[in-house]
Amino acid sequence: MATDRSIWQRYVDENFSKSYPCPRCTKGRVRRGTNDVILVEPHHSKREHVSEDWEPDWIRMSFTTMLNCDQESCGEVVAVSGRAVVEHYCHYGWGEEPEDSGYATWLRPTSMFPAPPLFPIAKNIPKKVKDELKLAFQLFWTDRSASTSRLRTSLERVLDDQGVAMSEPDKSGKLRRLTLFERIDRFGKASQDVDIAESMTAMRIVGNLGTHGDEVVDGDYFDLLDVYEDALAEIYDQKTAKLKAKKAALIALKH
Repeated sequence: MATDRSIWQRYVDENFSKSYPCPRCTKGRVRRGTNDVILVEPHHSKREHVSEDWEPDWIRMSFTTMLNCDQESCGEVVAVSGRAVVEHYCHYGWGEEPEDSGYATWLRPTSMFPAPPLFPIAKNIPKKVKDELKLAFQLFWTDRSASTSRLRTSLERVLDDQGVAMSEPDKSGKLRRLTLFERIDRFGKASQDVDIAESMTAMRIVGNLGTHGDEVVDGDYFDLLDVYEDALAEIYDQKTAKLKAKKAALIALKH
């Protein structure tokens, strides 16, 4: 299932009207509700108000708020913090004349804890893989490249779980650590699942960008999530195999 990218925008309106999947129960949504959004403008920003050139969009603030799960049996609390900016807006009519203009405050979350999952984590996924995924989801708000690197690490943990060796003796008999490329290649040959191996290779390439500190653009990041979610479903839920079995059972009814 593709990640709904409209949920995971970098900026949120000043009322924080966005809601996210609950990181605890997964059935509910965490939302602000009646919790206040607390905005604090630092002194260095306030001092600039006296400048003759000052405009409201010079303002820089920090904010905090809380999100609560809407499932009464859960009620998880997510602490949110980040920066806030003021931006000028102008809406134009048919005659290219401004119909409405003013200033709006936008919130830029840089931390959510516990972090909402960017895609559902199945219960049968190994704990070490889950732990890395949760760290990746948490880093999403702070550093996309670091988050991508954690996704790559979680892929290593998947290969561990699938029994793919981490090292092998070299020609001199000393243990040599296998690269992720080599481990994926071995997984593909052992499992004979070309599709999953290709998905892992795509993840490795994007994950290398994050590991090397290169910027990972949003489009590539969310494509990576989609590919990984499907790969995990195939490995741990075996959805394709189950579907083929159901088809075979239906076909058998004719005989």
